[in-house]
Parts: sequence; C-alpha cells; structure tokens
Amino acid sequence: MKKLTEKLLRKVAMFSRKAAIKAAGAASVCNCHQPKEPAALKKLAK
Repeated sequence: MKKLTEKLLRKVAMFSRKAAIKAAGAASVCNCHQPKEPAALKKLAK
C-alpha cells in the first residue's frame, strides 16, 4: 500500500509541475479567456 501511495503522489506532483510550467506567464486558465488590452496601454506603446 505504501508503494502505491508513493507512486500516486509522484504522478500528482509531476502533473502539477507540468501544469505550473505551462501556466507560467499565461493570462488565462487553459486558454479559455484572453483579456482585452487596455486602450491606454496601446497609446503608451506607440
């Protein structure tokens, strides 16, 4: 039972790490929402 629990925890940790790496710098969760860029920011960039 202990080995099964350890394997399960390792898989969960590996999945969590991969999800965190993919989410780093993303503005949305699972790319389901992309916020609009503010107009003031567009003027500032020009």
